[in-house]
Parts: sequence; C-alpha cells; structure tokens
Amino acid sequence: MHFINNISTRCLQHAHKVVGFLCILSVYAVYSIYNSTSDELVHFSNRHVIIANYSRWNELLNGSHEQVWPKTLNETDDRIQVQLRFMEYYGSLPANRTMKSILLVGKFNFWNTHEGQYHFVKGKCPVQECSIMSKSNKIPHLADVLLISEMGYFNILQYLPKPHHQLWIAQHWEPAMKDRINAWLIRRYVNWTVSYRRDSTVAISYGKYARKSNTNSSQHKVDYSAGKTKQVAWIVSNCYAANNRLEYAHELAKYIDVDIYGACGSLNCNRSGPESCHNLLQKKYRFFLAFENSHCKDYITEKLYHNALKYVQFVADFMVNKMNT
Repeated sequence: MHFINNISTRCLQHAHKVVGFLCILSVYAVYSIYNSTSDELVHFSNRHVIIANYSRWNELLNGSHEQVWPKTLNETDDRIQVQLRFMEYYGSLPANRTMKSILLVGKFNFWNTHEGQYHFVKGKCPVQECSIMSKSNKIPHLADVLLISEMGYFNILQYLPKPHHQLWIAQHWEPAMKDRINAWLIRRYVNWTVSYRRDSTVAISYGKYARKSNTNSSQHKVDYSAGKTKQVAWIVSNCYAANNRLEYAHELAKYIDVDIYGACGSLNCNRSGPESCHNLLQKKYRFFLAFENSHCKDYITEKLYHNALKYVQFVADFMVNKMNT
C-alpha cells in the first residue's frame, strides 16, 4: 500500500489537476482489481495446470523420454534441444489441432514480427496451428495466449479480468535491470516464462553451440591467430554499466594491449564497409572481449555469439555470474 501511496503523490503533483485525478483513479483501479482477484489464480503459475487433457499430455511427455519441463530446483540444462525434439515428436503425431491466437503485448523485442502464421510457416515449425496478432485488430480477451514483453500499471487494465482459458507468458531477453515488466503486478497471472534463465518454462538464448553427431575428430588443427597483429579488442558504447566492466578492461590493459572502440575508448570503426568493426576483428585481433551489461543468473550477452564467436576464434567472455555458480 505504501508503494501505491507514493505513486498517488506523484499523480497529485501533475500540472493538470484533471490528469492527476485520472492518474490516481487508474492506480487505485489496478490496485482494487489486483487485490479482489481470487487467490486461486496463483495456482495457475504451475506450468502444467492449463492442460485440458492430463492423460494425453502425460502420454506425450512419457513418449518423448526426455526432461521437457525445468526441474523444480537447481536447473542446469536449458533443454533447448530437448524441447525442439519434443516439438518434432508432437508435430509428427496425428492430431486435430485447433488454431491458437497469440497476442503480443508490448513492442520490446517484437520488431519485424509479422502477424498471422508467417513465422511458423517460414520457420517450418512442426506445429503451425498458431497465429500472431496485435491488439490493434483484436479484442485481448479473445486471444488464447498473451506473449508479454512490456506490462505495467497503465496497460494491464486492458487485459483484466484475465479469462480462465488464457495463458500469460512473460518474455525476458534482457537482464532484470532492463526489464519492462512489473513482475510484482502480474505475478499471480503469469503461467509460463520465456527467458535466458535455464529454469524458465522455455529457455531462450541469443545463440547456442552444440556438438554435431558426425564430428570428424581427425580434422587438422588450425592456427586461427596466424597473420593477426593485434591482441585484444572491445567495442562498447555504454560506459556506465553496473558491473564495473570498464574498470576491468582498464586493469586488463596493464598486462596486454586492449583496443577499446566506441564511446568508452579512443578508437572508432565503421558499422559497414571494408573497415567495419567486424572486419577489423576478423582480420587483426586474436581476442575479443564480450562483457555482459549486468550480472544476472544464466544471462550471456548477444555479443558473444554475434560478434566474438562469429569473427574471432579465441574469445575472452567475462561472466561473474558463472564464476559464482
């Protein structure tokens, strides 16, 4: 309640009294709806509750012979490959599946997303009876699933009361410090999570490397540093990360040459062309620093996959969260 009062005080400070009043009204409406909701909804946080046919679902899980859902405690496997195999298995079974509509809530991480079945068909998903829609052309309560990347006090009212048939999925690509979902506000409504955390219902990552089953162990060794004249590079624009990564790079520079490109360093490179940053990495540098901007459990920066492993073979990836686990 103290938190609600703080927000109300800020509303009263608005220059326009009518807007301030409406602000307070909205805040208390959300608070009232949230607290008048039956606590039975909390049980929906169990990932399996919204399964209409339990015997059929258990039959599917037993048929896959793999751990599809995360463990209750201390999950160490992201299960990405397992879940992909499960979808292949599920898609191969004869079934009369009905079309499910997925409503995107928020714009964060949904850029270049097409409505309809486009992504499922183009990606050759084993299960294609899914259709993406936006709230601009549909009533939220008709959707089977809300895929949420942004939700707070001033848009949750559009989706309440929550229909009993509807599945709410909270999606997190970025660390908690950059999260755009008010976790406290929607905690009793969320059924599944999709994030970088390995214990998410569905774990996602900016990339994944897996051993090929037909790997040839007799391949010749290659000296990937041959012809490269520089040691370490780092491309960075955010100089105020909370994990002291800039200080770490400066300390490292006392022992090995570190070239810092971007706003936090003295060097610059082009985004494209023959002298682009990526071409410099590939041609000149033996090492590339890939730092997280926050220390969060299981989070690995996209720069490790998109920059480092793509252009430089020997990578220094600084992950304090890994060292602490």
